[in-house]
Amino acid sequence: MISPFKGNFRVTSPRGYRTIGNISEYHGGIDMVGLDDTTVLAVAEGTVYTLYEKDGFGYYVRQQLSDGRRIYYGHMKSFLITGGSSVTPGTPLGIMGATGKVTGPHLHLELRPAGYSSDSLDISGYTGIPNVEGVYVSETEIGGAVNKNLYSYDDTVEALIKCGIITLENMVNWELMLSGRAELKTEFVRTVFDRCCAKITQLESKK
Repeated sequence: MISPFKGNFRVTSPRGYRTIGNISEYHGGIDMVGLDDTTVLAVAEGTVYTLYEKDGFGYYVRQQLSDGRRIYYGHMKSFLITGGSSVTPGTPLGIMGATGKVTGPHLHLELRPAGYSSDSLDISGYTGIPNVEGVYVSETEIGGAVNKNLYSYDDTVEALIKCGIITLENMVNWELMLSGRAELKTEFVRTVFDRCCAKITQLESKK
């Protein structure tokens, strides 16, 4: 799981349809509250821009990923980065707040497709953050032990990410396949083998 908060956080409103004041609306992201730390951290690598929207996200960060997709970090109190900066997962972006159209302090985290569409994508699938109300911890407990990995709860996936064999974009796919919760796809396996061979060749050439 890649979390925008250190330690414990609460998911207060999942992505999906919800009713507020007898009005049903589609909520495109996940609302979260940092319980141990209110510093908002980047969940991906990309270029960030600081923006303001009075009747929407308030002070927010828009992050552009390499494939054009965009991540929005909404309702911040203040920024810790400057617009146009390149960041990596874990980079502090700002402080959780209650700016814009909100009922209380929280972070709205949302993933959108490349371009200008306001349609939302599955941010839970991208980060591994449960799309269910509840309290969670960034260092996820797996089998009774606390996972100290930076990116993934699966040690093999974590190692492959650190070696540059797989990317954060398809991390969740690998977690699901290696745990037996999803079919192991041939094209994914072939890609990993090809990248491993390329990495071995690179290392051999440096001897």
